[in-house]
Amino acid sequence: MPRKTGYLANITNIPPLIFRFQFNPELLSEKKSYTYREANNFGAWKFDRTAEASGVVPTIFGILDDLKEFGSLLVGTKPLEADAGKPRTFALDFVLDARSLPDIPTKEAGTPIEGDKRFGGRIEPSLAVLRSFMNPSWDLLSDILAWLGPKKFCPPTRPPTCNLKLGDIDLECVMTDLNIKVTKFKPDLSPERAEVSLTLNEQTHSIATSLDSIGRIVEVAKSYGQLETSDVVQVLPGAGLVQSIFEL
Repeated sequence: MPRKTGYLANITNIPPLIFRFQFNPELLSEKKSYTYREANNFGAWKFDRTAEASGVVPTIFGILDDLKEFGSLLVGTKPLEADAGKPRTFALDFVLDARSLPDIPTKEAGTPIEGDKRFGGRIEPSLAVLRSFMNPSWDLLSDILAWLGPKKFCPPTRPPTCNLKLGDIDLECVMTDLNIKVTKFKPDLSPERAEVSLTLNEQTHSIATSLDSIGRIVEVAKSYGQLETSDVVQVLPGAGLVQSIFEL
């Protein structure tokens, strides 16, 4: 299987930004949060939802809803209602090194090529691309096209978005933090090795998020092939209680 690499890119930025990971990231952390709020009431000790229902199916759902309300009343705790999700956050740690690049073919068998030949043994271009994601710039689709209309020329006011392409991740993000630590210098004090840490937040106002949602559903469907019938039985409501009763 050919070795794959990841990218941070924005091809509609002016100038276009394409960062290719020199080495695979040493660490990728993904975090997703969702906020909930307490409901205004606990419910009632009666089958009020059931009484309001008409028809077999609505009555069944009414009974289930009333039984759920009993849970909140029994523990004296208001139920939680979903509020809104927070963007997925990705934290990446990786290295840039001007001294060697293992994925570039060698001149001769066993003889490594010295330096990153894509940039002449320099990591400054890669660092410049990363820094560009944290500084305001023009966007071809939003800014330049707007100038063709009645909008007057204006300086850039926001940093470009950042498309993260790494493995099965293909999302449009914004870079919120960038930390560059130069750990080795050349004799002329130019950087020779740097450790980079950055944080990306998913920009959900994008086609990439819609495609990612579809892909997630497809992967969930594939997960069913890894399950057995006993797994389905174990996750049914009340399965644990039934097992405890019969074990007694």
